[in-house]
Amino acid sequence: MIASLRRCAAQVLLWGAAAALAVLSGPGPAGGAEPPAPRVRSSCVDCHSNPRFMVQNKKLYDYYQGWRLSIHEQEKVTCVDCHGGNPRSADKPTAHGDQGMSASVATSPISYQNVPKTCSKCHEDVYRHFKQSKHFEHLTATKQEEQGPSCVTCHGSMNTTVLNVTTVRSTCEKCHNTTTDNNPDVPDRAEDVLSQFLSIQRYNRYLLQKGDPAKVKAMFKILSPRIKRLNDSWHTFDLDKVSDQTQDMIN
Repeated sequence: MIASLRRCAAQVLLWGAAAALAVLSGPGPAGGAEPPAPRVRSSCVDCHSNPRFMVQNKKLYDYYQGWRLSIHEQEKVTCVDCHGGNPRSADKPTAHGDQGMSASVATSPISYQNVPKTCSKCHEDVYRHFKQSKHFEHLTATKQEEQGPSCVTCHGSMNTTVLNVTTVRSTCEKCHNTTTDNNPDVPDRAEDVLSQFLSIQRYNRYLLQKGDPAKVKAMFKILSPRIKRLNDSWHTFDLDKVSDQTQDMIN
């Protein structure tokens, strides 16, 4: 049985494993942990949650609703963390700050080229790998015909998503296709690497449902750092390297 569990544990789903470890790590707030600190009142929320934006500025309304339902909101990442400004002021110019919340201002934390650095405040390891990529090289080039991809290109901005086998092709095809002739093989290759995890997901479920919780928890403590490194490596977009790392984990 232990040997079977070890074989299964070596084939953990890339993104599912982190959730599995959280489940096995013990009780959350309901199990006796300290309750979350109360939220500080924010003029950003007070203003942008107003339903009038649904008619007067649908884009702003959708931005707020996207954040409200996002993992960022759950993790208490607020407007000011990404946009700057002063959430304690009800005065619009003061609340918005010097940058005016405009992505068109080159020095703004939400300008297209600055988005990766802004995201790096929480996603430091991902940013470190992204800086090694051709995507980053093109994004930060002084002279370029077209803007390179940023974090929001693939993941969205407010209610972000992690790409999976069913979404990676369509996402890559936005830039990599026969019309642009920009490495049109990338969607196939990316989908192929992610597809290697389809069967692994079943093993992940098996571990959670059938395995000895104590033994599975110990195994995940070993595997989780490797899974995180593989996840970060995806942001180099070196698919050959990522494929080799994936096969190494499976084997």
